Amino acid sequence: MQRIEMALAAELAGRAVGSAFAATGLSLADACAVAERAENRARQMAVPVCICIADAEGRPVLFHRMEGSLPASTKLAVAKAWTAAAYRMGTDELGQLAQPGGMLFGVGHTGSGAGNGSGEGQVVLFGGGIPCRAGGAVIGAIGISGGTVAEDMKIARHAIDGFSARRGTVPKEGTGL
Repeated sequence: MQRIEMALAAELAGRAVGSAFAATGLSLADACAVAERAENRARQMAVPVCICIADAEGRPVLFHRMEGSLPASTKLAVAKAWTAAAYRMGTDELGQLAQPGGMLFGVGHTGSGAGNGSGEGQVVLFGGGIPCRAGGAVIGAIGISGGTVAEDMKIARHAIDGFSARRGTVPKEGTGL
């Protein structure tokens, strides 16, 4: 409960601050820069992935598929970005909270977020999706799919950390940008 309350407080604080960047959200140029960092790290790791950068509501701003990536990864990357944006937390963290006995148990199994077949609206409960924040507010999210869960998370974290460094803030693990 405390994590959700903290995330909500940060979201509301970001809205109250009203920073110009938070108000405009994640630009296409920002999305391209984040995706480029993700692809560079994926190439270094020799892991072909799909990359989705979404806006604050989880709608795709940019989608990129590396040659040789898994066909299933096209929908999973979009779904991971949507989940991270919609729930305002990393997909790995949401997965932990959705376990039996967890505060959000059943969140991925209730029929909510059935989506439209694109991956958007489908809840993902394992790592690879991380929200991007500015001024405390979620401005977008990244979804990476194609490697192991650990590889997807490493690539997503690298891409987000580079974006964070440009903006002057580096988040704690699991909290997104």
